Amino acid sequence: MHIREIKTFCCDAGWRNYRFVKITTEDGVAGWSEFDEGFGSPGVTSVIEQLGRRLVGQDVRHHERFFAEASCLTRPAPGGVVGEGIGAIENALLDAKAKTLGIPCHELLGGKIRDRVKVYWSHAPTWRINHPSFFPPAITDLAGVQAVGAEVRERGFSACKTNLFLHDDGPLRAWRPGFAVPFYPELNVDPALIRSIRTHLEALRAGAGPDVELLIDLNFNAKPEGLLRIVRALEDLDLFWIEIDSFNPKALAYVRSHSRNPIASCETLIGLRQFLPFFQEQAMDVAIVDVPWNGAWQSMKIAALAEAHDVNVAPHNFYGHLSTMMNLHFAAAVPNLRIMEVDVDRLAWDRELFSHEPEFEAGHLVVPDRPGWGTEPIEEAILAHPPKVSGGLLQYKRS
Repeated sequence: MHIREIKTFCCDAGWRNYRFVKITTEDGVAGWSEFDEGFGSPGVTSVIEQLGRRLVGQDVRHHERFFAEASCLTRPAPGGVVGEGIGAIENALLDAKAKTLGIPCHELLGGKIRDRVKVYWSHAPTWRINHPSFFPPAITDLAGVQAVGAEVRERGFSACKTNLFLHDDGPLRAWRPGFAVPFYPELNVDPALIRSIRTHLEALRAGAGPDVELLIDLNFNAKPEGLLRIVRALEDLDLFWIEIDSFNPKALAYVRSHSRNPIASCETLIGLRQFLPFFQEQAMDVAIVDVPWNGAWQSMKIAALAEAHDVNVAPHNFYGHLSTMMNLHFAAAVPNLRIMEVDVDRLAWDRELFSHEPEFEAGHLVVPDRPGWGTEPIEEAILAHPPKVSGGLLQYKRS
């Protein structure tokens, strides 16, 4: 059960890259996890490779020991890419440990509470607007937005989430100043943006009908003053939640106190210490936890902290199929679950890359009982899709 080697892999994923960790034991057991460098965190691979050298010769079952040692070695610079690298290794250790024991990972997390997990269709219609060459058919107008809403309903999903788009004289275009698209660092909100948000949601509602719940993700695209204007303008739409990214728990709590719709947040936080002040300030109704970033074992601790503050959790999940399975095991085992995020629009070659795809059933994901995460990357397929030089936010809309 001792570790022989640790390797990283990368392959093309359309507008970004997929990245994986593989830990192999002396007995030939392979533990896999998926991680990401495209969501504002370049350098995770280097962290994994450097920390991974400490793992060679260690017992693959001792993931908590690894987390404690890695935390000590990186104590002056916690979180960020360091935290993501530790989380990626932890998840690969869990997969290898579960396979060694011949059990699914949810058994390591306390056993599954539910056989199916309710999901919402994320980035509907975002991917078809922003990346139509990878996720056809292209959407350029409100009629396309309405059509996606109808598709969500017809395919049996009970909720979907969208992002910010401007509706004016030209084709739809994304509004992402928090990520420098456009470069507008003041992040001010004007009446035209608010009208566009309402128009977009109304078109989605017209297609989805009254029973599909709508979510809107504001990301980091406004400051508290602008967020207040937006939440007040949307108060009559009865949204499932308004998603906001913020590193200021008091400011977020103030915005939440003025919103009639629930607030979800925290997808970019890593570790108990970063989450704690948000719970103490009662800053959100739902805590979003990124399991690939935090590691599933540590994510269970974060969920327990949320439960102590009467808050439910929702996994952050917009990567590949392995990430979906990792989040699914967490969602199956955690008591205080709200819902799980999943991208239904997929790349044409996604199914080639993984041994098993997630199984949908009436707007839910079926929890697998295969050993480990229930899927793993296929190395030959990964090598057949060489990665881009760059990808994700660092390459987004780059001329």
